Amino acid sequence: MKNIFVSGQIKEKYRIREVFAKLEAAGHQITHDWTRTDNMPKPYSLAPAEAGLRASKDIQGVLDADVYILMSDNRDSGKGMYVELGAALALATSQAKPIELYVVGPMNHESIFYFHPLVAHVETIEEVLRLIERSSDSQPEFVSAA
Repeated sequence: MKNIFVSGQIKEKYRIREVFAKLEAAGHQITHDWTRTDNMPKPYSLAPAEAGLRASKDIQGVLDADVYILMSDNRDSGKGMYVELGAALALATSQAKPIELYVVGPMNHESIFYFHPLVAHVETIEEVLRLIERSSDSQPEFVSAA
């Protein structure tokens, strides 16, 4: 069993919940379900304490993860998902704890950080599940982002 954080665009929350269901069915645990917190008033300055609490929970979810997944098939450009990717990369490069990083899908709204050497790019969540299974027995197997 792995602890997993999944990033994505809030407008894709139903798709992200489907990913959560697949991961949980495979015996993994989601570290934070941010898809249930989308009733946040905007601009965030209308409720700064609540916005701060939610941001803290999102980052803690990344820090608690053994596996970080960014779903890159979002139609609209996201913001928070890239901060979460940055937190996962910082955790991985600091070697504070091992964490596997995956970008899943067509890499819409491409970021330079999708191509960091520690990030594996795969097409489907099923591929991530196979890689996670293999890494449970050994070191993570990273695939080329190219």
